[in-house]
Parts: sequence; C-alpha cells; structure tokens
Amino acid sequence: MLRFLAVSVFALLFVNCRKNASHPSPAPAPAPCMSSDQFNASFLPAPAIKALADDYAGKGIPGITIMARKGNQYWQYNTGLSNAETGDSMKACMVWPAYSITKMYTATAVLKLVEEGKIGLDQKINTCLPANIVAQVPGAEKISVKMLLNHSSGIENFWENPLFIVGYMENPFQTYTVSDFLEAARERLFEPGADIAYSNTNYLLLALIIDEVTKQNHIAAFRKWLFEPLGLTATFYKTLPAGQLNNIPRLYADVDGSGELIEYTQLSLLQFANESGSNSLLSTAKEFVDYLFGLTHKKILGDAMFNEMKTPYRGKDADEEYGLGLEFFLRNGIKLYGHSGSSFGGRTVLLYNPRSDISFFVGVNAGAELGGPVLETIAGFMDELVTRMAF
Repeated sequence: MLRFLAVSVFALLFVNCRKNASHPSPAPAPAPCMSSDQFNASFLPAPAIKALADDYAGKGIPGITIMARKGNQYWQYNTGLSNAETGDSMKACMVWPAYSITKMYTATAVLKLVEEGKIGLDQKINTCLPANIVAQVPGAEKISVKMLLNHSSGIENFWENPLFIVGYMENPFQTYTVSDFLEAARERLFEPGADIAYSNTNYLLLALIIDEVTKQNHIAAFRKWLFEPLGLTATFYKTLPAGQLNNIPRLYADVDGSGELIEYTQLSLLQFANESGSNSLLSTAKEFVDYLFGLTHKKILGDAMFNEMKTPYRGKDADEEYGLGLEFFLRNGIKLYGHSGSSFGGRTVLLYNPRSDISFFVGVNAGAELGGPVLETIAGFMDELVTRMAF
C-alpha cells in the first residue's frame, strides 16, 4: 500500500513539473543507419511481424521499433508514434534506452576481465572491491563474482525496497550515490548460492568491480571491449550527447496502473544518469543487434567464456534460470537468450535465436511497472512477438 501511495504522490508531482518542462526544437532527421542493399525481409516472417506490431500500436502502445540481423542482412520495422504530442512517427535510427539489457553488456565486460586473468569467477567480491564499498556489503566475503552475475548472491534488489521506492517517488529529481543504493540493499534474501533472485544491486557491484580492477570508470571497459571492436558509434552510457537528445523517442509511463500515459522522458534520462551497471545504456536498434551478433559469433569472448556465459543456473523455482548476464526464453521448443528491460517509460528485449541465427531487438516507448491495462498490452505484444521469432 505504501508503494502505491508513493506512486500516486509522484504522479501528481511529475504532472506539475512537466507543465514547465521545455523540449529542444526539432533537429534534422539523422542519416540512414545503413545502405538499402543491406535490407532483406526474406530471412524472417516479416508480413506476420508487421501485422502484429501494427495491431498492437492500434491498441494503445504509442510506438514500436523492431530490428533483426542475420549475417550481414538487416530488417527493420517502425510503427506508431515517437511523439504522441506532436504526432511524429517512429523512425529508423532513433536511440533507445536499453533498460536492463545493460546487464548483458556489464557481464560481457566482467567476463573479459576473467578471460584476461584479472579476476576469477569464483573470487570473493571482498577481494576485488574498494574497502569502503566492502564495508557496505554485509557478507561480501561469502559472495563470488559469479554469484553477482547469475543473481545467486542473495543481495536485495534496491528497486524492491519499499522505503527506497517511497523516497524516489517523493523526490524523483534527486541525485543518488552508490551508498544510497547499497543502503537500500542491505537485506539478504538467502545464503549466497542457495537460490536465485534477480537484483539490480548485483550489477551495480559488478560495475564497481570493473572500476576497481581496471582503475578506470567501467565506461572505458565498455569502449575498449565492446564499442570500439564492434564499431558501435551510436551507443551511449548514462547520458546522451547533445546531438542525440532529439533522436530518442518520447517515453511514456502509466505510473499508477490506471491506463493513463504521461510523458516521462526527462525522468527516464535522470534515472539513467543515476544508475550504474544495471540500467543506463542507450543505443540504436541496429547497434543493439550488432552487439548481440558480435557476442554470439565470438567476436568478443572466446568459446570457453561464452559457453560459461550461456550456461543456465536455476534456483529453487525450476522455471527461473539465469546465465551470466543472460535471460532465457523457451518458445516453440527453442531456447532464445539475451535480455529484456523495462521501467516506467518503456520496455525492450534483445534476443538471439540459435536455430535461425537471428539477433533481434524490440523497443516500445511506454512502460507500466505496477500492473494495469497498459502493462497487459505491452506484455501481450512482447510475448507474441518473441514467439513469432522462435522459428
């Protein structure tokens, strides 16, 4: 009940704030992401996917982007609105929030450190974090790097701490420190390694491990091992450059489960600036699939480490399993893998189908975290889309 009350208060605060918000004047449309000879609709059921997206865009989802890659061929479809206030259509080459897809990138960087012998998967995190951070993580001497990666650490998710949520909702514009997040995650859900529970805190700590081991901010590791080798020039972390601020779809949120969407872009960007490791990456749809293509085609990790990454770990609930920074989706007898993401403002998924050898990204510029008709519509679309891609 406390959480729902906080959301209601927050909704009123945000509606009042947005009346005074101003948006930059429209910028020229960006150049095409790729040449026309790279497009090919024959490697997937394009007509059925287009019809599905159009149907859901007509059911209240503002806008949808779908991008797929097989080999050096791409297919993209955009439908609905990038800006519901102005009526602007969804366009190719727009920058999308990754949300929790970010965790896959963080995990990949950590596994590069493992490959290079800088840390070990079974190494306890009290040996690879700064002393001031270790002091804020009860039981750090029992928790391994792998336990953070596969969510078996038992560390509380700060986004599931009611007091943290209330504080965030009451003052969504405040700046958060690492200590704020760790203070909201001091509870231990189970003994390390005894079960699995998804936690953003795990990936905050992994980002801090990269910082400590490399003696640089983890964005440098992302650039070194991910962005530069794969040629990702339109992938960003925490903040967007000024030239891209008009190239992100407006993000919309149902903040109380009522079914009413409010414009949420400014607060989403503040959230990305605050968080580390778990939810702060932004990229074009093309560069999302280019990253996943690079990962699944051994352009980043070697065979042994990539196989370790995609090994499932199960908790007491047999249906819940995670790899090292990967989620699994079983559809039509095929286990697709990658990661999904969501928050107030949007929902995304980035998956690889090993049978068809297709990487695909889906972005929806609306989110609803507390239930209600908007959440049901978005979840229904994502489920049907992923099922159609399992062929």
